[in-house]
Amino acid sequence: MKNYIPEELIEEIRLSNDIVDVVSDYVKLEKKGKYLFGLCPFHNEKTPSFSVTPAMQIFNCFGCNKGGNVIHFIMNIENLDFIEAIKLLADRAGIQLPDEKGGKDEENSRLRRQILEINKTAARYFYKNIISLSGTIAREYLKSRNILRDTIKRFGLGYSSTDNEALYKHLLNKGFSKKAIVESGLVIKGRSGDYIDRFRDRLMFPIFDIRGNVIGFGGRVLGSSMPKYMNSPETIVYNKGKNLYGLNFARASNKRKLIIVEGYMDVISLHQSGIINSVASLGTALTENQGRLLRKYAEEIIISFDADTAGKAATIRSLDLLSGMGCVVKVLNIPEGEDPDDFIRKNGPDKFRELAENALSLVEYKISDLKRQIDTRDAEGKIRFINKVAEVLSKLDSHIEIEIYCKKFAKEYGISEGALYAEVLKYLSPKKSFKEVRTNLSRKETKGLESKSSNTEKEAYYTELLFFAILCIDNSLYKLIKDKISIDHFSNNNKEIAGKVLKRLNDGLGISSGELLNLMDTELAGEFARIIGKECNFEDNKKAFIDIVNRMKVIRLKERKGEILKILNNKGNIDNGEIQNLLEELNILVRELKTIQNFQRKEG
Repeated sequence: MKNYIPEELIEEIRLSNDIVDVVSDYVKLEKKGKYLFGLCPFHNEKTPSFSVTPAMQIFNCFGCNKGGNVIHFIMNIENLDFIEAIKLLADRAGIQLPDEKGGKDEENSRLRRQILEINKTAARYFYKNIISLSGTIAREYLKSRNILRDTIKRFGLGYSSTDNEALYKHLLNKGFSKKAIVESGLVIKGRSGDYIDRFRDRLMFPIFDIRGNVIGFGGRVLGSSMPKYMNSPETIVYNKGKNLYGLNFARASNKRKLIIVEGYMDVISLHQSGIINSVASLGTALTENQGRLLRKYAEEIIISFDADTAGKAATIRSLDLLSGMGCVVKVLNIPEGEDPDDFIRKNGPDKFRELAENALSLVEYKISDLKRQIDTRDAEGKIRFINKVAEVLSKLDSHIEIEIYCKKFAKEYGISEGALYAEVLKYLSPKKSFKEVRTNLSRKETKGLESKSSNTEKEAYYTELLFFAILCIDNSLYKLIKDKISIDHFSNNNKEIAGKVLKRLNDGLGISSGELLNLMDTELAGEFARIIGKECNFEDNKKAFIDIVNRMKVIRLKERKGEILKILNNKGNIDNGEIQNLLEELNILVRELKTIQNFQRKEG
């Protein structure tokens, strides 16, 4: 599959996608010296172990050992194979790929661009409608909700007319194909072959991605038809689980917290009131992809979902998801029966800000919800409540947090602090100790080495990766050993990579870590990124490089020495002349080994 895309084009695609820009779409990064750090998107953690090195265009997580270049990152984060990741990055950079199957990939790329253009054209059409005479009913509705003209313009609100084919005809007149119009989801092709606008007589909400592209629409009914809200179907450009309504505006708020609400109107009302750090989920329960977006742009996330039963269930699911991803999460409690838009119109934005400032922590919200559910007036209810509280507290990472909350809730609910802590310990007992967890992480870090069958192969594998790593850092080191090393010095596992590296350097083309990673699968890339990120900070690169090359030679010499001794121990199958040749080779090997080892002792 990889063969139909030339290596030069793969490298062009990699270079056209800066790893910091790409990773920043998924992870909030903070600069520390020459690195950028963030919470790893591949495993749950609360202390950042995920790093990006801009100069090398690589990423590495010291916790789960994933690493590589921008291609490996996309493969891991989007669960794609190599070709799919290349296609995504090529599309992101506007680079056209050669097609293996008669033009289908190019056609999909063209369709994606067309649908984005169709959505933009539709958004302008809907906006033109709402400011015209035909949009009077939509404007009156927004006026009743206290939405101002500037807000309508800012969010691109619009109106879809009652005409079944109005948008369809408009898009045809703009030159778009029927296929692209239907694929956009804005128009439905009927069984009889007719074309009908999906959205009719509705207040329209364009949905933007983080870059400001219109990727879909939401429509609120203005008459009596159902459903009340209708959204675009998933398309080649729109996935509701990977986007958040209003994030394109909210990320510019320069605040370290984001407020998540349920509806479009809630976001619009909050933004109009000056609370611009608010977004809406495009569906009640949050997804992991949305969680990554939130974690990137906020240190603290406040959830404000409806207080009904479904809303509470969605809140709990979202809290657990975000907390598990390392987010600080809180819950904003609005009086039952109201949403953020209702509350602000009735009480004003300052009161809403006050609610946000007093938002409950994850633990506090879960405990208060348990208190509402369980009647603690009798002994049986009280015991059940204590057990449930203990279960919640046992899931906290910090014993200090557990102790603080035990004191708080024991006093608040009239429970013995000792009894509550004893119950927490019951839940904690089956958990792994921190030492066990740390040991498991260490094992993961050496997964690539442990998969090799012998100690010699492990050492060869590791040393050769060090060789590649330091050479990528400083290509000029190659001239020191150019005439002293060949592909034969490498193990079978790395021969293909070594051949390409040595050829490039011999041709004077150079090699970078990001480019070398193009040749590696995700497991090898993770190991290589770990080595170059953690183990190549040498005081003297030249001395370290010579030592690495000598170690590689020693490994090969010892390997050949072992082969010769094995043959000589079974010499019944060879003649005396061959035995003499092997003995002479063995003497040469021993002298070479002694020379290298003497040099290493002298330098060491």
